[in-house]
Amino acid sequence: MLSINFLFSGDLIATINDIARLAGVSKSTVSRVLNGDSTLAVSQNTRKNIFEAAEQLSYDKYKTKHKTNGTIAVVLSYKESEELDDAYFMSVRIAIDNRLTDSNYRFKHFFQGDYESKNLESQSYIGIIAVGFFGKKTIQALKNLQKPIVFVSTDTLLDNLDCVVTDFTSSVARTTNHLLDKGISEIGILVAKRSHHHLITYENDPQRFLVKSFLECEEVFNPDYFFFAEEYTAKSGYQAMREIIHTLGSKLPKAFLIGSDAIAIGAMRALSEQKIAVPEQVSIIGFNDITSAKYVNPSLSTVHISRYGMAKAAFDLLNEQFQKRDMVPRKVTIGTSLIIRDSSV
Repeated sequence: MLSINFLFSGDLIATINDIARLAGVSKSTVSRVLNGDSTLAVSQNTRKNIFEAAEQLSYDKYKTKHKTNGTIAVVLSYKESEELDDAYFMSVRIAIDNRLTDSNYRFKHFFQGDYESKNLESQSYIGIIAVGFFGKKTIQALKNLQKPIVFVSTDTLLDNLDCVVTDFTSSVARTTNHLLDKGISEIGILVAKRSHHHLITYENDPQRFLVKSFLECEEVFNPDYFFFAEEYTAKSGYQAMREIIHTLGSKLPKAFLIGSDAIAIGAMRALSEQKIAVPEQVSIIGFNDITSAKYVNPSLSTVHISRYGMAKAAFDLLNEQFQKRDMVPRKVTIGTSLIIRDSSV
């Protein structure tokens, strides 16, 4: 497991100017898109170009090689049209694409619907990396293809399949301890009820149970501060925080732990509209550290999940299957870091 450390934001690898130049749009458009401004009328293609430019610029280097080792099927648990709702899995996909490219492999994406319509069975590929949250039926269907396969974000160890997952427990504990150490015990929780591109609901979201259990253990959990957004999107975060502000008024908690950066970005916009200062009145900490988190205003404190680490672990597991290792299936757990930026104490 990777170690868990506090990180503090420093010089940005890429600037708004760099993103605008690469995406072919204005700096103002980049800023408004990354800040989750739903009033901006831009196409889905423009939004996608901006997010992909921001993600790509956060790599130290990206080399295009002559790819000769074969083609890997990268199977995504969501539809392509849904990828921008929560850019975390897009960033994981790009990290995996880059890892495969640097290792001389081609890749082909199969979004939800592509593999379900059996397009995957008719394709020529030598292995599968499946990214996102998959149900048992899909896991079994992919397993039945009898190709080397690794799952990223879904725990498939009980299915006798290799997987790479995130250490939620330590990250939530470290984040909550950070707030308690700063003298903040009034902590709100905001997670999503569902996500249309994950098979996750509020009943089985690991973040929900881990946060609730830890706060109860610390005797600071307040059920009045436990809230849900509809989905893991900035729009849902904005709507949820507006309702929270309306319900609680001046009795808002001093901090919120939020289940994804997309929700957190929308929530901060709602707080800003109501003239509630972040972090002076309310601290905000998100989860995932999507690339746009450092470009929003104020920059978002968040739990960083290493997409590079996940991509490397997935590739290494797949490569060992190519080498026909005689080992039992393995689960690799990737640790996290708490990045303190301007949105929290």
